[in-house]
Amino acid sequence: MIIKKVAHRYASALFQEAKSKKKLDAVASDMQRISDTISGSEELLLFLKSQIISRDAKRKVLGELFDKEISELSRHFLHLILEKRREDQLPGIAEAIGHLYKKQQGLIDVEVLVTRRPDSKQSELLKNALEKKTGSKVALIFTEDSSLKGGMAVRINDTVIDGTIKHKLQQLEASFLQTGM
Repeated sequence: MIIKKVAHRYASALFQEAKSKKKLDAVASDMQRISDTISGSEELLLFLKSQIISRDAKRKVLGELFDKEISELSRHFLHLILEKRREDQLPGIAEAIGHLYKKQQGLIDVEVLVTRRPDSKQSELLKNALEKKTGSKVALIFTEDSSLKGGMAVRINDTVIDGTIKHKLQQLEASFLQTGM
């Protein structure tokens, strides 16, 4: 998702406020919960984006969904978002908070494409190797893709290390075509 400037400004303001009040962990967790809830429901996303639905109706629904689940600072922030009619920016704001929090914690997301998810021991070995290689704490995000045939591809920011059998077969095919076999 591309984060709009408006969402980034709101996220930065909330991030700084949470940091100054020593509530950053709670707010980051709250925003993750909000993001997960919204991304899991196309209807909720459409509801938030609708210009026809009143602020009071949106406040009531968001209150029922989150008031008992999130911190006071996050609740006040949701009310501010509704007051400023920026509820359509909520997914982007939550995502931007996640990025800011991970950056502050020195944590990077690493996407790992595999044919099937490795067991916990293998995951831990991979995580340790990547942390050593990157010099940062790593959060592994596994994506299963049966077309890979085996092996794995690792994406760290803009760098992809492709060790899949599918990729090796493609390289072999290109080599054969190049030599005229």
